[in-house]
Amino acid sequence: MTVLLCATALAALAALAGSSVQDGAVRRLAGRIDAQASVSASYRTGGMAAADRDVRAAVERVFAGVPQRTYVGLLGVSPVSVTGIGAEGGPPRVPGAGGLHPVAVQDAGRFGTLVSGRWPAGTAGATAAAFTSLPEVRVGAGSTAPVDAAVPDALARRLGAGPGTALRVEDAFGRAVTVRITGVFRARAAVGFWPAMAGDLAPGQTADQRLLVVSASALNGSAALNGHLTAHWSAQPDFSRIDAADLAGLRERLRAFSGSRTDVSVFGGRQPSLDDLNAVSGLPGAIDDLTVPMVAARSSLYLPSVMLAALALATLVLAARQLTVRRRDELALQRARGAGTPRLLGGAAAEWALTGIPAALAAPFLAGLLHPGARGTGVWAAVGVTLLVHAAAVLLPVLPSSRMRSARGARAAAAQRLGADLALAVVAVLGYLELRRHHSLLAGLGSGGASADPVLVLVPALVAGAAALLLLRLLPLASLALDAFGRRSRGVVLALAGWHLGRRAARNAGPVVLMCLAVSVSAFATTALACLGALASEEAAFTVGADVRISPSADGSYPSSVLGSAYRALPAVTSVTPVTRATVNLPGGATEDLFGTIGGPAPRTPSADVHGLRLAGRPTALLLDERLSSDGSRAAPGLRLTVQDAAGLVSTVTARLPAADGARHTVVVPLDVPLSGGHPRQYPLTLTAVSLLPQPGVRPARLELELIRVGARGTADTWESRLPGGQAWADGTSHASDSTAGACEGKPTGGYEPGTPGVCAIAPGGSGVLRTTVSTGIRPAQDVDDVLGGGLSESDYDTRPAGQVRFVAGPVGRPAPLPVRADAAALSAARLSVGATTTLDLGSARITAKVVGRVDSLPGLGREQGHLIADQRRLAAAMTRAGADHVDPAFWWLSSTDSARTATAAEAQPALGRVTTTARTAASLQADPFRSGLRRALELVRYVAPAFAVIAFTVHAVVSIRQRRKEFALLRAIGVRTGNLSALLSTEQLGLTLFAVVPGALMGMALASAVLPLVTVDDSGQTPYPPLPLVMPWATVALFTVGTAVLISAVVSALARLLSRVDLVRVLRAGEDR
Repeated sequence: MTVLLCATALAALAALAGSSVQDGAVRRLAGRIDAQASVSASYRTGGMAAADRDVRAAVERVFAGVPQRTYVGLLGVSPVSVTGIGAEGGPPRVPGAGGLHPVAVQDAGRFGTLVSGRWPAGTAGATAAAFTSLPEVRVGAGSTAPVDAAVPDALARRLGAGPGTALRVEDAFGRAVTVRITGVFRARAAVGFWPAMAGDLAPGQTADQRLLVVSASALNGSAALNGHLTAHWSAQPDFSRIDAADLAGLRERLRAFSGSRTDVSVFGGRQPSLDDLNAVSGLPGAIDDLTVPMVAARSSLYLPSVMLAALALATLVLAARQLTVRRRDELALQRARGAGTPRLLGGAAAEWALTGIPAALAAPFLAGLLHPGARGTGVWAAVGVTLLVHAAAVLLPVLPSSRMRSARGARAAAAQRLGADLALAVVAVLGYLELRRHHSLLAGLGSGGASADPVLVLVPALVAGAAALLLLRLLPLASLALDAFGRRSRGVVLALAGWHLGRRAARNAGPVVLMCLAVSVSAFATTALACLGALASEEAAFTVGADVRISPSADGSYPSSVLGSAYRALPAVTSVTPVTRATVNLPGGATEDLFGTIGGPAPRTPSADVHGLRLAGRPTALLLDERLSSDGSRAAPGLRLTVQDAAGLVSTVTARLPAADGARHTVVVPLDVPLSGGHPRQYPLTLTAVSLLPQPGVRPARLELELIRVGARGTADTWESRLPGGQAWADGTSHASDSTAGACEGKPTGGYEPGTPGVCAIAPGGSGVLRTTVSTGIRPAQDVDDVLGGGLSESDYDTRPAGQVRFVAGPVGRPAPLPVRADAAALSAARLSVGATTTLDLGSARITAKVVGRVDSLPGLGREQGHLIADQRRLAAAMTRAGADHVDPAFWWLSSTDSARTATAAEAQPALGRVTTTARTAASLQADPFRSGLRRALELVRYVAPAFAVIAFTVHAVVSIRQRRKEFALLRAIGVRTGNLSALLSTEQLGLTLFAVVPGALMGMALASAVLPLVTVDDSGQTPYPPLPLVMPWATVALFTVGTAVLISAVVSALARLLSRVDLVRVLRAGEDR
């Protein structure tokens, strides 16, 4: 039984350790969209057949027997846009209706699961011949008949379309065609197939969600779809059949093939049949990226493997030693009767062969129940080691020994034990210090030869063994305590149990150490599982930053001004926070990320810090009560109004003012947001800047603009006639001083160009919102012509396109610096400290900022470089005053009471963006191939380790009870009952069990808390961030500990009742007939 258990456990662990890393590497590769070979070329009907043949032959040579399959497709590179949906032909109401690409692929049904409808004819099972035998059709010519297409599920949801919906699409040249949707599909199988056919393998891109899957003949023959076709071949490795050992050679061949001269590598030096043929593969890089993660995964598996292996081998040795002690008298008697060593060895070998070999042969098959999979060389090697250790433990004691034990005095024995204790303590301390110094089990990181350090791998097992052995020194003290307690009792059971344990502690040393070690290893594995599970949750929370994170796309999501209200409408959402990101340059050359958000790590600031006119209520339009006059051309200028919402997001609305006739007018400026899907803005709104855009191509003039009142149209119109107190308008025009000097004063500087407007005056205070004088350009004059270089005509002085002046609301006087908080990396890189003032260079403008606090590494923002964090409302206002380009949120954080429900609702609306949740990310980390392998190994150790304690202690109990049969007979002879003998045995063994398992569980948890933070690494081989949280699973460890103790006690109690039944006559008169 012992051999079977040890061999089975080691075989299962060997199979798990041998396969999990290799299988994990292959599974990771299967999850990479660029883990393939892709070939593309400009399509030409006449050369397609030869190119297809040569490309497939080249791929076969490169893969050299590695399982793969090559697929061909045609992609319409020129995008088409949806201009009408359905029978009514109404325009799309959501973004993302443009930038679609028609595509035809081989065997489309293999890579897509139909959600509804059917595949168009000639798509689901299309063969390569369908692409190599197409007729010649001139680009832009061909049929205008409707075309059947299948679309990805995300695109169908975005457009609100399904099977039977007709889409009117147009190309860039206005050629139109009706596309009839016959089916909606969801991608399956190889994750990189559709991105490869879409011609975009960049991670995070969504080109594969903007495809119209049509037949090859329809794509080639449609006038609106066949503009600029490219041919694509995708060689998809069959990862389910790939042996990890083949990856190294495949990597080198693909590296040589990728980017090679295809006239040689594909066409063998012949004239290429297609132009612009290019071969690329991300598989070599993907394999390289796995080098360190594979080493890190192996090192993490070595730790529980070594501990369980040490426990198994110790169990074998102890069981063999127990049997040897039991047979010692028998061997001595056989030698006395003339049996020689060969005969004794033969008998022992036969007994070992009859018991050990069948158990060892059955072990790999039983191990398959613990870890299904192939029984490789590692499994049989583990079984072989088990057999050899067992053979050595059984056969070596049979050999004669001439070593005589010298008698030792009590002091010598005590000194020897003290020396052993000190040696064990030194081993444990040195091992722990070595781990602290290296802080990893890996060696050679960064040198290209990373590997697990075998010495460091052994340290936790050595420390656990040393601690278990040191525990023995407390056994006599515990026995004395039990003995003293037994003397006070009236019964004989406790007294005899304490007396026996106290005087025969050495005989119980092996079982105590083994039980302690087994429970310690199980507790270590249980604690490791809890800590690693918590680490995945911590990493997910740090990566995502909130319950739900949504990243909108620039061209496929709703405008940012309505996204906040769209997110708030999702179920279970309790708060919505935008996060903007901009790259800033700091003095000294440091480049950091500037984040804008509200609450959390951002500096606290009241919303009143936003300067400008706050619009009451939820207006649908702005009302401008204005008067405009001109001393020249009365051409109506344009007006652009900058509006900031409650979340600090900035948008603009435009209007055309009436002619500059000097009369008072009311201008209505709608606040509708195009392609908003009906979602409103985030109120309240604040008007923060006004831009005046003179009409281009008119003679310079001086304009007098007066905004008498600004109103908000709602259920009732409300008006504001001046800025709030303490605020004033400032000239926010780019190069304001040059524009004013040239346009208003007629004194152009070197940077001024004719036709550029400038602000001549801004009337301070008084009635009205804004009164200003603007010159639309410098007037022609000889001295001006001379300054500007001469040779200018009258038309050269006309107003320039895109010329504008800006008026920005701000505080009276110099604005305060922007408060920011910075992390340690940013402070160090920029040589800043809390309280320092610096300049943030945004590229388009500069902002003065003051560091008001320091923050730790921030969840959701990454750790690539330093971070500066500002309140988004003040950041937007500062950028408006500085004239910087405003940035839309990079992502949004959503707090939710049910993140799964929120995510499901958000994914049903693709225009909301890409959804990530902390719960999903944590589950994904837990399911990572390498982490799941480690988790399975730890679970195996947690459940199997207590079994060693049960088996070993059972063997010890049986041997011990058999050796004490005469003692039991004497006790029975003096009147001790059989029940008392059973209670005596149970008490002794239960005392030993509790003495071993309780400290063992505590030692295992303590060892895990001390060692795990030092040996846990991430994929890069570095200490993970956030650091490994120490989670003490007291309840789970207690459950396993109590379960182990109960099981041992149950076995021992059963044995005690069975073996305590002594035949007094036979035992006491044994040997009389000899």
